[in-house]
Amino acid sequence: MRKFLVFWIFMILLESQAKAQNKTIAGVFPTLDHTGVLSSKWNYSVYYFAAFPLLDINKPDLSRDGYFHLLYAEHALSFVPKDVISVTGSYVYQRGNVVYPNFENENRFYVQTKIKQRVNKINLVHRLRFDGRFVYNRIDRKAPFTHRLRYLIGFDMPVSKRSYITAYEEVFFNTHKEASKVYGENWAYAAYGVQLNPSNKLEAGILYVTWNTGIKSWYHQYYFQLTWINQINFNKKENKS
Repeated sequence: MRKFLVFWIFMILLESQAKAQNKTIAGVFPTLDHTGVLSSKWNYSVYYFAAFPLLDINKPDLSRDGYFHLLYAEHALSFVPKDVISVTGSYVYQRGNVVYPNFENENRFYVQTKIKQRVNKINLVHRLRFDGRFVYNRIDRKAPFTHRLRYLIGFDMPVSKRSYITAYEEVFFNTHKEASKVYGENWAYAAYGVQLNPSNKLEAGILYVTWNTGIKSWYHQYYFQLTWINQINFNKKENKS
């Protein structure tokens, strides 16, 4: 019953956002989330996704709406001084309008702190991230430095021995003086996950992304997200000692 309540609240939030929409699309969002445990204090991770809008909700045309919207590749190294806290640095490459002449390339770094909490059966996570961005302008062929802050709150909760539900909300705030708007972006996610084996999970859910594109103008994106979560432990000798 609780999992249905969570999804119901999530969908109400999405509906309230969509009332002020300018454009709304729906599509698919395949994702790979891999972590390698190097030691009790260090791990690396890669996070890849692709976004494929398939349908313009306002004026649907299946023969024309589909395109390769985003390609994202994140490579990170994390220091974990305690089980409940980690500090991460990462390099990210992102490309928009991936195979089209009006492409947009971005090179990015981030530093972040993540804190975990346990409340009964619920695992809470808080994440604060600073993005340093270099977005290439095809007109003047420059990539000026900009930056933003991002805050995420999320949770996961077991449903059975091998399944769980998970959700998060992340807000984005532009912090550079040239920004035309401070609140620039929002991501929200809710999914059902299954533990396939000790190293692999599979999650399926809804991802809602909205971008602030101007005064009272938002670009709303609804995706079916399918995520393969993989973890490899290279620290087996230390675990045995």
